[in-house]
Amino acid sequence: MSDIKIPEEFQITSTIDQKQYLVNGELKEWKGDTTNVYSTISSTKEYKPTLLGSIPDLQEAEALEALDGALKAYDKGQGVWPTMHVKDRIECMEVFVSKMKTKRQEVVKLLMWEIGKSLPDSQKEFDRTVEYIEDTIED
Repeated sequence: MSDIKIPEEFQITSTIDQKQYLVNGELKEWKGDTTNVYSTISSTKEYKPTLLGSIPDLQEAEALEALDGALKAYDKGQGVWPTMHVKDRIECMEVFVSKMKTKRQEVVKLLMWEIGKSLPDSQKEFDRTVEYIEDTIED
């Protein structure tokens, strides 16, 4: 076995256990079963997958509730977002991307663990996504 260690800043020191889900613009608390999310990367001597966290094991009822909420929000093209002035939608996206940038380090780390991307590739993917949003806003 190799003595190569994962640098401390990239180690998984705690799991992310998602206990909420979004429906109708509201975060709802999930009290049901969850599904574990693992990295294909092993960080143990036993070569076991690394646990990253868990997500709600949503079922058909929650999926239908989310679909119903989306249909009501869109309201056949007459909902708040589709009828919002372009400048107001742009402002919403600018706030979103600004908040997204504050999570860069966390997202990059999770990209490396979840899909096995290298640090430079994970950074590029994050930056490319931000750039795409910003370019779309400018157009």
